Formats: sequence, C-alpha cells, structure tokens
Amino acid sequence: MGLKNFPGYRPQTSILKTVDEPKLKKPFNWDRVFFVVLLALVAFYGGRRLYRHFALIRVNGQVILEKISVNFTDDIRIKNMEVDEGDHVAAGDTLFSYVLESNEDLPGARSFSRSNGNDNWFLREKMTVSRQIETRESEKSGMKTLLALKKEDLERMRQRVYLGTEQSNKIDPIRAKIQEIENEIAAMTSEIAVLKEYKYKLSIQENQALVDEEIRIVNEIAAKASFNKLVVAYTAPITGLIGQIEKDENEVCYKGETVMTIHKSGVIKVKAYFPLEYAEVVNIGDEVTIYFEDGKESQGIIQNFYISTYPLPPEFQKKYEPISRSIVSDVVPKNLNDGLGWNGYYKMSVQVVKRRF
Repeated sequence: MGLKNFPGYRPQTSILKTVDEPKLKKPFNWDRVFFVVLLALVAFYGGRRLYRHFALIRVNGQVILEKISVNFTDDIRIKNMEVDEGDHVAAGDTLFSYVLESNEDLPGARSFSRSNGNDNWFLREKMTVSRQIETRESEKSGMKTLLALKKEDLERMRQRVYLGTEQSNKIDPIRAKIQEIENEIAAMTSEIAVLKEYKYKLSIQENQALVDEEIRIVNEIAAKASFNKLVVAYTAPITGLIGQIEKDENEVCYKGETVMTIHKSGVIKVKAYFPLEYAEVVNIGDEVTIYFEDGKESQGIIQNFYISTYPLPPEFQKKYEPISRSIVSDVVPKNLNDGLGWNGYYKMSVQVVKRRF
C-alpha cells in the first residue's frame, strides 16, 4: 500500500530555502610574501655572484710612481743640500754638493777595490770543464775495456766457426758491435780534446782578465787620489718630484746607501697582477676599472705586459700557501684628470676589475 492510499494525503512539492551568508575575508598571507622576498634576494645574490664570477676579472694592484734612487759606488760626505722633499726639479738642476771621503789606505787598497766576480766565474767554469773531462775519460776507459772483451768474444767465435761448432753468421753482429764501440771511443776522444782546448783558453782569458783588473785598479786609485778633495755638484738626471731625503748636510753616505729618491713627473700607473689563467683574455689596450681603498673608482687602460712572470707581493700572497706567480701589467689612467688623482694613492693597494663581455 502506497502513501497515496492513506486518507488525508495531499501531494505537496518540497521547497528548499537558502540563506545568503556574508563572504569571509581571507587573512593576508605573510608567509608567502616572506618566501617570495627571500627567493628574490637569493636569486639576486646568486645572479650577482655568477655575474661577478663569469663576467668580471678582479685582481690585486698597487699604485706606483716611477722613481730613481740616488746612490754612489764610493763613500761621500754631503756638503750642501739644495732641495727639500716635495720640490719639483728639472733635469740639470743642482740637488746637492758632495766630496769623496778620504781613505788613508787608498794607495795600497788594491784588495779593497778588486772585484772577484770574474775570478769566481773562471774558477767555476774550469772546475766544470775538469769534471766533464774526468767523466769522459772514465767513460772512455770503460768503453776500451768493453772493446777488449768484445774482441776476445770475436776471437773465440772465430775458433768455434773453424771447428764447426758455430755458424759463421754469428761473427757479423760481434764485428758490428766492435765497430760501434770504436766509433764511440773516437767521439769521446774528440770531445775530450775539445774540452781540454776550452780549458786552456779559459786559463788564457783568466790571466788576461787579471791583468785588465790590475790596470783598472791602478787607474781607479789614481783617479780617486786626484778627485778626492774636489767638491762636486750632483744634478738631477730627470724632471720630477723630490721624494724622501735620507741624508742631511755634513752626513756621510756610504757606498750603496741612498741619498734621496726622485719621482718622475706624471709617470704614475697601477701595477696589476693577473693570474696565469687570464693570459688569453687580457690584452694591451683593454679598459679596466680601478677601485681605491677609500671607495673611489677610476678608469684605466692596460699599457703593456712584462715579459716574465713575477711572484705576488707579500701583501697579496696568502700565508701558508705556495708562492703564486702572476702576469704583471702596467695600467695607466684613461685620461689626464684621473691620473692627477692617482698621486694621492702612491704605494696603496687597489682592486683592478676587467669586464669579459
């Protein structure tokens, strides 16, 4: 029995009622913002590192000013100092006057002035040649002994061939070996003769050098004796700026010591040290950026490269690591105004940056 058969049943359509609820605002996602910012910073930092690594070449450099040191091969006494530190001088200007310090033992000071550099060279060369001669003589003696043994082997082999116990074709290799040994002995004999002749010529050259040295010493002593009391004016060999003055008036400057330094005017540059792996990408005429220690920067141009590689200066060399050798180049200012500003950074370290692209 269905519902329709019940008394009082009336079919009715169901009605569903809905209520509109207000939309809820989603809270702001700070975690997402932080993640995006962090990701952007990491990407920027990584991209910057990659750019600096692949697109830039950064090396150490040092600002230098070409200079000359004023020193003497004799002891002198400064009489009058005509310049002060920082003065500009032109080539030919008088810098100071001096006299040679008297040496009471000068007439008999031959041993004082003798230079034994040539003597040592001749001695070393003769010892080297003597060792070579002894070595060749020893090798020649050994080869003669070996030759005698081979000749004995040849004689025994002939007897065996005559008796029919050996074949005759075994004689030729022994004869060839004997001929080879004889050739080597002849070559050694010629080499020994050449070495002995060279040693004899060395002795003649050494004697002549000793005679020339004696003549030079006599002439030097005579010149010093006549020049000892004269006051001499020292003039500037170049135009430049007076650097450090290390001697005062009436002070003795011993030979090898420096009286003063003179810096060439306008000749300032940066000496840059490029690792060997950059030899193919760095060329003369390339533009570089110079970063000074106070944050300033300037533009420069690579002027030239030195022929040999050089070890890094101690201030650029890491401790407890093998000494690094670098390709050294001179970087000059791109324009004159920049070059004038470099003077204040003399002897200071800088960063030299070259772009690959």
